[in-house]
Amino acid sequence: MGIIRRLILLFYVLIVLAALIICAGVCLQIIPARLWQRELEFIIAQQETLAVIAGMALASLILLTGVFSRSSNKGLALASDDVHLEQGKAGEVKVTVPAIIGVVERAAITVNGVREAQASIYQQSGEMPIRIRLTITLGQGYSAPRVSEATVAAIDDALKTALELDNVPVEVKVDEVTHAITERDRRVV
Repeated sequence: MGIIRRLILLFYVLIVLAALIICAGVCLQIIPARLWQRELEFIIAQQETLAVIAGMALASLILLTGVFSRSSNKGLALASDDVHLEQGKAGEVKVTVPAIIGVVERAAITVNGVREAQASIYQQSGEMPIRIRLTITLGQGYSAPRVSEATVAAIDDALKTALELDNVPVEVKVDEVTHAITERDRRVV
């Protein structure tokens, strides 16, 4: 839910809460009948009442669309701690999320056409405990499907070699297409 919807929800809830308190006061006869009937007649006669009703209807529709919209992270929780890889005779093997992100980003940046890469690790239930979402900057003149396929293959190979993880789901998203070549650190071998 975005910040705009949260603000709309805040004001919407405050208005509904105030209306509920007034209704409870009327039902419990804390507010005298002659007082609320006179105020109700006054409110109904005002033109601003239609604007408030229209605003509340609009807020209701905006919040209703938020209920049926699909979340961007599809219900997955962002991994922030260690990822449990296996439990064996030698003990428990865990790897930190930054280490996995480092392996994924280094593997992705080696693919021709990938200028920048930023990975996120999400926890999921099932046999594979993690899912990877990779956002890349694609170089101009490269095919997004081919680069995406090569990137997934490079990430699979790197994860299999470094962490012995097979078939980790990888979602590649092209965020930007650029013609600029970024300066990479040169390694001395």
